[in-house]
Amino acid sequence: MVTDRQMLEAVLAEVRGLGTRMDRMEERQKCFEEETRNNFADIRLHLENITDRNISILAENHLNLINKMDVSATWMNRIMINEVKMNALTDQVARLQAKSS
Repeated sequence: MVTDRQMLEAVLAEVRGLGTRMDRMEERQKCFEEETRNNFADIRLHLENITDRNISILAENHLNLINKMDVSATWMNRIMINEVKMNALTDQVARLQAKSS
């Protein structure tokens, strides 16, 4: 038969074991928190150094591309205006030739 003292000693041993496991869990949690902080710092650093710089490069190149497209559109507008003028002049020449014939 198990005495009260033996039962209490068994419970005390179990509680001490739980305390040891809790200490280990707290150590692991601290390591996990530190690792998580380091990972977030790495991600933040990556965003600042790589991603932000790449976005700036893309934005600058986009602006250059838009400027080049504007220049191209200006020339295309001039070409179309000249085509319209040429068509009008061709029509006038054709009418003058028709009158003189």
